[in-house]
Amino acid sequence: MRHSEAMDAVSGKANLRRQVRHQRQNRNAGADESTRISEHIMDLEDVRSACDRQEVIACYLARDDEPPTRDVINDVRRAGGRVVLPRISDDDLVWVEMTDNTRTVTNTWGIDEPQGPPISTPPAVWIIPALAVDADGYRLGQGGGFYDRTLAQRPSDDNALVIAVIFEDESVMHVPHEAHDQRVDVVVTPERVRWLSMPD
Repeated sequence: MRHSEAMDAVSGKANLRRQVRHQRQNRNAGADESTRISEHIMDLEDVRSACDRQEVIACYLARDDEPPTRDVINDVRRAGGRVVLPRISDDDLVWVEMTDNTRTVTNTWGIDEPQGPPISTPPAVWIIPALAVDADGYRLGQGGGFYDRTLAQRPSDDNALVIAVIFEDESVMHVPHEAHDQRVDVVVTPERVRWLSMPD
């Protein structure tokens, strides 16, 4: 990617971030959205299989302006899945398994993070946040690059499903992207599931 193209991508991302963040300030997602998001995710074969095998599923504690994830966390755990949640450590994310006794602390970005020792078991499914996702699976994050770096560290033979959770109007035609940006396989909104890569 040429320097000018990279700068255009950075500028385009910043503009789209401002737009989506403004939209989210005026949104009030509630219990109904949380239920529907969880139902959509729990209907995915990869998620059901991972729960049946008691495998690790990565998720996150949504902020107030994000599509809610409390229900899916609870439903995955009830179905037998082991939910891990992210905590920022320097420039990376570490993952802590959620239990009934897990305590959380709000970090400087307003994100609730789990306390406890990190685990190294690779997730069978990733459920990750996004501000927007396009038709090619490119995801717009908050700008820290944490999830892109985490997903880039996966082994080449790791084909764990990557699910991004957004609101319906955050499915866009194009997300400006750079060489390091990682794509997602599935988008889940309160309204629907959208496959961006063909399931095996």
